[in-house]
Amino acid sequence: MVFVPEEKIRERVCVLIDVLRATSVIVTALANGAVSVEPVPTLKQALAKKGKDVLVCGERRNVKPRGFDLGNSPFEYLSDLVQGKKIVLSTTNGTRAIRRIECEILYAASFLNLSSIAHELKRYDSVTIVCSGQNGKIALEDVLCAGAIVALGGGTEKTDSALIAESVWRCSDSVFETLSRSQHGRELIEKGFLRDVEYCSRIDLYSVVPTFDGRSFILQTSERSLQA
Repeated sequence: MVFVPEEKIRERVCVLIDVLRATSVIVTALANGAVSVEPVPTLKQALAKKGKDVLVCGERRNVKPRGFDLGNSPFEYLSDLVQGKKIVLSTTNGTRAIRRIECEILYAASFLNLSSIAHELKRYDSVTIVCSGQNGKIALEDVLCAGAIVALGGGTEKTDSALIAESVWRCSDSVFETLSRSQHGRELIEKGFLRDVEYCSRIDLYSVVPTFDGRSFILQTSERSLQA
């Protein structure tokens, strides 16, 4: 378990979490028919990839940058906009965290696909969960989701950080209330993104497992979304 990815993470299997909002967007976009979601670290790199059937998306300071097609609100990734499209995504925390992960297998997790991810991870003896954090600091919403994955995964050999995350999850009465109290959640609500916080709090809205192919997140399963 990594609460804030400050150094290179070299493990065989990793799971990336950025609940508010990068991995929630990745899950939503793929579930709604996007071909792939390619994370890139800078706005310039993202804009350079703009083209036919390619949507440039993301945020800086929680809002859509100039010249981008979509922002970082999952409500923008509706089927009629993203189906059959390739998404290029650049965000403040989530897409940058990927640069610090070196692994054979990488998944994207959120509350939206919680059970599907937890089930997939049972295939492995060891998994490293990477929380993106917020501006280089620990993010409560990511730790909460990580704890939920740990709790659902079972097993007895857990690191101290995994046990801490699991304790946070077991002590939480409401995902939405916890996300609303988090620093990033408060910032989003203040900027008018209350619906995003509510949406990202929903559990098992989709049964998809986004898997990184070395360049982009794609769907490992042909299962469609449980709810559009």
